[in-house]
Amino acid sequence: MAVNRRQAKAQELDLIPIMNLVTILIPFLLMAAQFVHLAVIDSTLPAIGPPQPVEEQEKPDKPPLQLSIGVTSMGIRIMGADHVLFPDGAPQVAEGEDKPPTVPCKSSGKCTSVDDYDWNEMTRLLAKVKDEYPDDENVIFVPDNKIRYEVLIAAMDSTREDSGNPGPDGARLLFPFVVIAGGAM
Repeated sequence: MAVNRRQAKAQELDLIPIMNLVTILIPFLLMAAQFVHLAVIDSTLPAIGPPQPVEEQEKPDKPPLQLSIGVTSMGIRIMGADHVLFPDGAPQVAEGEDKPPTVPCKSSGKCTSVDDYDWNEMTRLLAKVKDEYPDDENVIFVPDNKIRYEVLIAAMDSTREDSGNPGPDGARLLFPFVVIAGGAM
């Protein structure tokens, strides 16, 4: 018995609607995509090389401010401004003991996260230093070897401006120019 088989003709696919859709979607997706956003914090590198000869100048009335901030797991140490922060003299430390931090951790022990540091107290103390030295804008950071990046950035933000005491143009600038020194304290 003979079977009559029908041969179906293969139809060509109409790809024009799909191509139109892709042509419209590609520019839309490119416009809607959010690319990498980078934030830059300006800092300068410490000078390397032999010291340059300095001409004899008149001695200033006040000694120059060499403000350094040490960031450790025990807290924050503000160095170079003891005469401003402690007018009666810095607290005495027994021989062989480390000097306590100027701004200890909130938890009275080791700082384990960014929130354990007392950034408001640090900004308040730096505002006192800025009142005494209004023209200085530099600060040197001396972080401990094991300090996390987030802590260092929060410290930079706290030294940059005092939002608690705004000036006529917004937040008061404290020490916006940062130098990061290598090595542990």
